[in-house]
Amino acid sequence: MNDPMTSARELLAAARGLYASHPAALAEIDELDGRLDQPLRVALVGSVKAGKSTLLNGLLGERIAPTDSRECTRIVTWYHYGTTPRVHAHLGDGRVTSLPTRRQRERLELDLDGLSPEEVDRLDVTWPAPGIRGITLIDTPGVASISQDVSHQTHRFLLPEHGAAGADAVVYLLRSLHESDIQYMRALHERTRHGKAAIGAIAVLSRADELGAGRLTAMLSINKAVEELRNFPALEGVCETIVPVAGLMGMGAMTLRQADFAVFSAMASRDPEETRQLLVSGERFITAKDDSLPDERTRIDLVDRFGMYGIRLALASLRGGIEDAAALAAELLRRSGLEELRRVIDVHFTQRQSDLKAHSIVLALHQLLRRHPVPGAEDLLVLADSHMSAAHTFTEMQLVGRIASGRLKLPPELAVELERLVGGRGADVAVRLGMADTDADTEALLECAVDQLGRWRELLDNPFLDRETFLACRTAERSCETIIAGLMNELNLRRRLQTSPRE
Repeated sequence: MNDPMTSARELLAAARGLYASHPAALAEIDELDGRLDQPLRVALVGSVKAGKSTLLNGLLGERIAPTDSRECTRIVTWYHYGTTPRVHAHLGDGRVTSLPTRRQRERLELDLDGLSPEEVDRLDVTWPAPGIRGITLIDTPGVASISQDVSHQTHRFLLPEHGAAGADAVVYLLRSLHESDIQYMRALHERTRHGKAAIGAIAVLSRADELGAGRLTAMLSINKAVEELRNFPALEGVCETIVPVAGLMGMGAMTLRQADFAVFSAMASRDPEETRQLLVSGERFITAKDDSLPDERTRIDLVDRFGMYGIRLALASLRGGIEDAAALAAELLRRSGLEELRRVIDVHFTQRQSDLKAHSIVLALHQLLRRHPVPGAEDLLVLADSHMSAAHTFTEMQLVGRIASGRLKLPPELAVELERLVGGRGADVAVRLGMADTDADTEALLECAVDQLGRWRELLDNPFLDRETFLACRTAERSCETIIAGLMNELNLRRRLQTSPRE
C-alpha cells in the first residue's frame, strides 16, 4: 500500500487525465497538487478574546501577533518560518504588497500602512521563529465576533465553498464550553470528515489560570475543568485531546530577563503575608503606595507580561529554592502548559502531517469529482474513498484522546503502553514499541512488534471486555500489524539490495 502522499498524487494525476478538457477543474487540481508540497497548515481558531494571539506569540517565541483589537486582528494572518523577516499583504484584487513592521516596547507591531482590513485577503508574516519550522501557523479572526464580516473571514478560510479546507489541522481555543464553541467545532468536524478521517483537531483550555482567579491553587480548578471537557459527550470524536495552557505566563517565561528576575527576587524577600495582601488583585498590586515595591510602570509591565498567576507562581518558586533567571523561566514555562502543547502539536500534527495534508487534498478532490461528474469519475471516487478509509492514524489519535479521558478499563501500565503504541508519544517505530532508548535493529524491532501483537490479540479474546476497551485493543492490533508490515518491507528491501548483482 502506498504512503498517503504518494496515493494522493496518484489520485490527482488520474483526475488530471479525466478533466483534460475542463480548464477550471484542472486549475483546482493543480492548486491541490501544489499544496501537497507546502508546509502543514495549522490554524488557531476560537471566539473573540479566547487568547489566540497570546498563545500564538508563545508558540512563535516572540511578541509578533497583535493581541489587542486593532485592525490586524480582523484579518487571517499566516506565519511562516524564514531567515529574513518580512510581511506581505495579499489584497482582494490579487495584488501583493510589502508592509512595514514597527518595534514598540519589546514587541513588533504589524501595520497595514494605510490599507483597510476590507482590502486585505490575508497577511503573510515570515519570521525566524524556530517554533514554526516545517509548519505554517495561521491566526484567524474570532468566530463569535460581534461583526458578521469578521466571523465570515474565518469561516470562508476554513470552509471555502470549493477547494480544500484552508487548514490541515486546527487548535481550537476555549475559555469555557459555550454552545457556540461546540457548534462550530462540530460543524468543522462534519464538513471535513470522511469516514473516520477528519481535519486534525485539538482543543486548548486557553487562559487556564483565570479558572482559578490566578491563585496558586488554580491548577486544581484547571485539572477538574479539563477532565470534565475530556468526558463531555458533545466533544466525543470532534477533537483528539484537550490541553490546558496559561498562555500569558508562558509568553512571559520565554521573555524573562535578568531585570525581571531581580524584581521578583526583591519581592520574594518581603514578608509573605504582606505580599499576599498586595497580590489579591492586579489593580491592588499596581496602585499600591509602597516605596519598597517596584515603580508603577514596572508593575504594570509585570502584570501585562506574566499575569497575576505568573507573578504569584514566580514568587512561590523563588521562595521554594530557585536561584537564577534561567531556572525560573524554565519552571514558569513548564507550569504554563506551553511546552506540553508544543509536544501535542508535534505528535498529533507535525509527525503525521503526510496523513493530514493528504486527507485535505483527497477530500477536496472527492468533492470536485462529485460536483463535476465526468466519465471515469465514479471509479476515481471509489479509489478516493478507499484512500480515506485506510487512514488508520486518525483512529489512533482519537484513541489517544480517549486514553487521556481515563474511560478505558485497562491497568495504568497497559494504558501507558497503549498510548505509546498508537503514536501518543511520537510516530517513530522505536518510540511506539518502547525501544527508543536502545540500539535495536530492524530484526529486534520486528520481534518486539510481533510479541506485542500477540499480547493485544490475547486481550481481544477476553469475552468480558466492554465495547470501548475492545475497540481500543482492536486499534492496537491494527497498529501492530501496520508496524510489522512496514518493518517487513524494510527487511525485504535490504535483502534484495544485498543479493542483487553488483556491476
